Amino acid sequence: MVSEVKPAARVPTIPGLSQLSVLARGGFATIYRAIQDSIGREVAVKVEHRTLESERDQRRFLREARAAGQMSAHPYVVDLHDVGVTEDQHPYMIMELCAGSYADRMRVGPLSPAETREVGIKIADALAVAHECGVLHRDVKPANLLISRFGEPLLADFGLAVLAETRETSITLEVNTPAYAPPETFQSGPPTPAVDVYGLSASLYAMLSGHPPRFQRDPNPSLLSLLELFDEPIPDVPGVPTELVDVLRMGMANDPLARPTAGRLRDLLRELPLQSPPPRVIRASAPVPPPRRVQPPVV
Repeated sequence: MVSEVKPAARVPTIPGLSQLSVLARGGFATIYRAIQDSIGREVAVKVEHRTLESERDQRRFLREARAAGQMSAHPYVVDLHDVGVTEDQHPYMIMELCAGSYADRMRVGPLSPAETREVGIKIADALAVAHECGVLHRDVKPANLLISRFGEPLLADFGLAVLAETRETSITLEVNTPAYAPPETFQSGPPTPAVDVYGLSASLYAMLSGHPPRFQRDPNPSLLSLLELFDEPIPDVPGVPTELVDVLRMGMANDPLARPTAGRLRDLLRELPLQSPPPRVIRASAPVPPPRRVQPPVV
């Protein structure tokens, strides 16, 4: 059985890793910075607070991790290096260490329409591939959209992503972020790929406006107030082309059947007449700067 969720009492021992230091703590996991000893690479290690006390639960975690591993080869998904269970039975994932998240980036200021569009195209493509594999993410939000050391957007935390039929809705509700969750998340029934389309569209809107859609006044509404928010229209964003906001409105339709697929959302964004940001150039002669000591709480 899965025991009570609580943080590990000490820094875990994970084979092949050393110099673990805490980057972030969240309600469901702690993120550590570590060195992969075999090649001297810095990595991020997500150690869940829950413990898996039975072989059945451990097998299920590994099965879910394999579903996540299907996605880690995608160019816009955080690379998953390895998974396992610590000696005191906490599941962990060893991942690519990134420079920050778009939640961090939003604190500096809103993104430009062109940059937001580029992020949307790349992450929507990752979701389209995931959905073709039968894998849902279920918690797309700015904190789970990371920025690589090379400045590229990466979708993180496929540790919650599972083969579409395997995880209970109740578990998803415990970890989902309400500001980026569609109305069907708060109802019974299995989630669909449309949940991820809503989450990405809401995240892109937040990058443009500086706040999640419909959450301008109360950052922590009650469930009743939250459900009432879905009846409110999504306003334009000053300085942002209406065509871009209209595409995001489609992705945030209350009816999941009215939302485009992730692949269609990617194509709609690509077709917008916006100037793309200049390409990033990585010079071979210049050393790649080390990642900042900020890793978002992908929990």
